[in-house]
Amino acid sequence: MNVLRSSLTLNDRPVVTSSSSSKSSAVVVRCHSAADHNPTTNGRRPSYGDPVVVVVLRRLLLRAAPSSGQTTTTTTPALPSRQDVQRIALSAAPYLLFLLLYGINPYIRLLPVAADIGRADLRNVSAWEEYLFPWQLHVVVSSVHFLPLDFVAAVPYLGHYVIPVLYPAFLYLLDRLELILQFYRLLGLTMWGHYVIWLVAPTLPPWALDFLAAHQATNASIMAETILAAHKEGPAFARIDSFIGSPFFHGMFVGNPVPFGSFPSGHVAWPMCILVTLPGHLRSRFSVYVVWVAWATLYTGHHYVLDIIGALALVGGLARLMGHVAQAQQTRCSILPL
Repeated sequence: MNVLRSSLTLNDRPVVTSSSSSKSSAVVVRCHSAADHNPTTNGRRPSYGDPVVVVVLRRLLLRAAPSSGQTTTTTTPALPSRQDVQRIALSAAPYLLFLLLYGINPYIRLLPVAADIGRADLRNVSAWEEYLFPWQLHVVVSSVHFLPLDFVAAVPYLGHYVIPVLYPAFLYLLDRLELILQFYRLLGLTMWGHYVIWLVAPTLPPWALDFLAAHQATNASIMAETILAAHKEGPAFARIDSFIGSPFFHGMFVGNPVPFGSFPSGHVAWPMCILVTLPGHLRSRFSVYVVWVAWATLYTGHHYVLDIIGALALVGGLARLMGHVAQAQQTRCSILPL
């Protein structure tokens, strides 16, 4: 029996495959971290049994330590090299292009804006939920509400916009450049998947559809565009704005350039991109945050359950596709093949 060994990073786990021939042979793929060949580790694997805070603090201390004039093989550069910056920028380019088109959508109107409400099938996801479930779960979750829960739901929404910056910075402190590249590639593909779906099937968020139905039931002459323009934040965030005496969340959401982008949930997709590119020993802890975000989207009425399922399926499918492509090309890939 011949045993072949090759190097492929798949979250530090060995993958064994078999093939039949005239003599049965096994192919063992030895998976390892990109840090195995990092000269700063001197060929030794870092101990991921250490707490994450300890690892990060150790990296920061190494970067801040003054030079003693002695040469050592464990010195770490204070800043990424030009080549690393170029690789990160190239991997993030699709995501940045998505953000550009997303931000200027009110001017180019490739995706429907509030004035194009006639182009949107307002009940596409809502109708499917009514067909699949005996009750709408976002209504059940949001029916039990009080102010402290409103603030708990607001936390992941406030953190949503800094995830694409803080997470890669965290990975850089762990010397996991390959994971940074994989994260940005997956995030870019995911958001372009969102863009295509929004173009084909624009969807109104549940709070807006419920609000629209309630107001038009009392005054059918009110234009839908007028209602949506006046109310952008949803009931949970409206309660917070009322409590603090400032239209903070209303101002955050009133400028949303893509009002018909409920399905799939981008708020769930972004942390899912983190989950599948995290080092394996951190995934179970971060999954709690993903559940928190999913609950918050239901509680605030910003998404349906099908929006969450759609985001999980999209990220999982793209992660699997990227993993298979990387294996076929015999390249280094750190994404979990779901």
